[in-house]
Amino acid sequence: MEKQNAIWITGASSGIGKALALKFLKSDMEVIGSSRKIDSLNLLNSDNSSDKRIETYQCDVSNFSVVEETVKNIQEKYNISCLINNAGVTSFKPFLENSLSEIENIININLLGALYTTKSILPTMIKNNSGTIINILSVAAKKIFTSSSVYTASKAGLENFAKVLREEIRGYNIRIINVYPGATISGIWHDTVLEKYSDKMMTSESLAEFIFDIYNTDPKLSPEEIIVRPISGDL
Repeated sequence: MEKQNAIWITGASSGIGKALALKFLKSDMEVIGSSRKIDSLNLLNSDNSSDKRIETYQCDVSNFSVVEETVKNIQEKYNISCLINNAGVTSFKPFLENSLSEIENIININLLGALYTTKSILPTMIKNNSGTIINILSVAAKKIFTSSSVYTASKAGLENFAKVLREEIRGYNIRIINVYPGATISGIWHDTVLEKYSDKMMTSESLAEFIFDIYNTDPKLSPEEIIVRPISGDL
């Protein structure tokens, strides 16, 4: 029996990841949501107005053995036709104030986590001669923002990894799409920042709509590098 195609979204318990999971589900797609935060992840289906359900997996993307096991479990039921690397953290501190544990956590989740998930699903996409990988990056990979040095390093690293990988697998009909959002309302921001600037930010839901439309373009087209900001610009 042929397996159904599914979208795997990391960091799906809140913010952009949650909005993406709910958007793809409403479009009658099979959606896999993963996160370290299993309690928040399990609330996804309580916010789901569709008759279908999001299948959830607790997964720490910074641990390669956990990622491999998660992919193995997903692939027993589904073909992962699209991976959205969304899981991410930051600290909003000057570099000298970042502890080593903060540095490692940001790099391990934002950069290594995306490399681990990509490495785990890519062989099957190559075998199937099809697939889409969407990396949720940040305008911080393009523009200097102080108190974001480690976050910027992680996002710029993923940006350039994806660019090289795209060229390495040109012959396998796999799209690699880098999306660079500007300020978006999500739990990554401090409450004080949200109170002050949320009216100038994009919503996670509107960004999810935009990314869904990108995914749904003609499969013969590959929208590779997309920057999207609030109309008023960066904060």
